[in-house]
Amino acid sequence: MWILELDDTEICLSKDGEIFCQEPGIAWAEVKELSFGEAALKVAKLFPARVHTQYWNLLDQSHVEPKGFAVETQADLVYQQLLHIKKQSNLQDKDEVLIVVPSDRTEQQLRLLYGIALKAGYNVIDFVDLGVAGALSCDGSGAIAFVSVGMQRTVITHLKVNNEVVRERVSVTPQLGILPLTNTWIRMVAEKFLASSRFDPRKFGETEQQIFNQILAFVRSSEGNSTIDAQYRGTTRQVEISKAETVEAAQDRYASALSLLTADEDLVLSHATYGLPGLADALTQDGRNYSVSTFSSTSDALTLALGDRSDSDQCSLHTTLLKHASSKSDEQHQEEEQSDPLVQPTHILHQATAYPIGPEFTVNIGELGESQLFTLQQRTQGTALKIGDSAPIAVNGTPVEAELFVQLGDRISVLDRHYELITVQS
Repeated sequence: MWILELDDTEICLSKDGEIFCQEPGIAWAEVKELSFGEAALKVAKLFPARVHTQYWNLLDQSHVEPKGFAVETQADLVYQQLLHIKKQSNLQDKDEVLIVVPSDRTEQQLRLLYGIALKAGYNVIDFVDLGVAGALSCDGSGAIAFVSVGMQRTVITHLKVNNEVVRERVSVTPQLGILPLTNTWIRMVAEKFLASSRFDPRKFGETEQQIFNQILAFVRSSEGNSTIDAQYRGTTRQVEISKAETVEAAQDRYASALSLLTADEDLVLSHATYGLPGLADALTQDGRNYSVSTFSSTSDALTLALGDRSDSDQCSLHTTLLKHASSKSDEQHQEEEQSDPLVQPTHILHQATAYPIGPEFTVNIGELGESQLFTLQQRTQGTALKIGDSAPIAVNGTPVEAELFVQLGDRISVLDRHYELITVQS
């Protein structure tokens, strides 16, 4: 089954977990040219009047100004990007497509989207709420909030999760989005340039685009520090920035999402949301648990919940779905749990000293412990390794760039330090 996920940070078309096309929902509409995704991001500050970032949110027939190639309305931009994605993925008219939509879509917007998709040659079989889809594969239960940071706003889907995932309500904040965040970071960098050379890169589209490109690349990377260049009229100026500075600058925007959560809610973060520096820590500062939704896990969970295709001849929006942990029976799970209980490491060994992990253990560097290397958290499903901002980390010799679960005997390497996860019998 093909799945089209319309989270505008990374619109994704996949089949059986394999991604065929993935790009942000942003368009550059010139008089004789129309580009989407990364190509549009690369000119977002050069041609701001002709770069469009709201059409997936608006999803209406309001006019686009100025008009561009084959584009007069917001709906035209949606239609043209759907055509572009279909062509890039070699999707055929007969292929059945399940569309996963953000939780704040209205009935009127869904009707328009359905008509646009049919016109673009998509064989749409059903719609599923993005928050419901993202929470299907999570291990938590009870009150769950699915957090998705989009290009211009953040949508939080409040859910009840037990044997089924049920959408209860939706919250939206325009304060937190990829582009507003990037503008905050550009302002931070511009202040550094002004302090060092009295040069403001925001005054010229060329230099602002340079800063924009470098910041996006930096926050997506695992690097803790970066040099930002601004080249103008043969002169190159440089400033240094760190991940810690980007996190500090973003705190007010992160707080806007935190204010929408209730105290009893655990979190599921979209893949793009988890990648934003410091956001997971900001949202879980009160100790709430979180997990990360991936395209492959969502695809597997939706296939289990819906089968190969909808059992209805009429498209509808699913805001409630039965949850299937896996294809194994409950009896098989119980037998496995009884015969092979989870053994979690109790200590982390460095040189000749074993340190107790406890519920959470953080490894820092520096005399004051100001730079975090990594954190270990004991959760019901295992021991989670959370990566810090200071240096690249490898587990058993393999570099890691995102949170993962580690187990007894794993070796963690960072800088010139080596650690091993062990169990100490009391």
